[in-house]
Amino acid sequence: MNKKLILAAVATIFAFGIGLSVVQNVHVSEKYSQIFHVDALFDPEKKSVQITFDDTTKKTKRVTLEILGMESSFQRIFESSSFTTYVPFGSAPQYGWRSMPVTFVAEHEELGKIGIKIDIHNVGEPRGSIIFSQLD
Repeated sequence: MNKKLILAAVATIFAFGIGLSVVQNVHVSEKYSQIFHVDALFDPEKKSVQITFDDTTKKTKRVTLEILGMESSFQRIFESSSFTTYVPFGSAPQYGWRSMPVTFVAEHEELGKIGIKIDIHNVGEPRGSIIFSQLD
């Protein structure tokens, strides 16, 4: 009987920990989504991806932009709280845009380093989910 009680207590604590973690992640995402606006839009006519970043607080000092999964490494650094840049692409990748996520590392005066990940999407399609993470 004691073993069952201990097992039930451990399972309850574990479930509570997972629930708390999920709630905290949702809160962080809601907070950061009000501050950082990002998008990565593929335009097949222009054969390029338009990447935008905007910090509504204007307190971002530096942003490192990377596109993962490209044949040649792509990275740019911006010393601004807002920018739009265009990256040439011949066509959508063979395995879809999820194989080439766009990542940002924003260095914010008050929030520290924030990681942001978004998938590229085609013109006329809704933007996918944005993942935020506190890096320091």
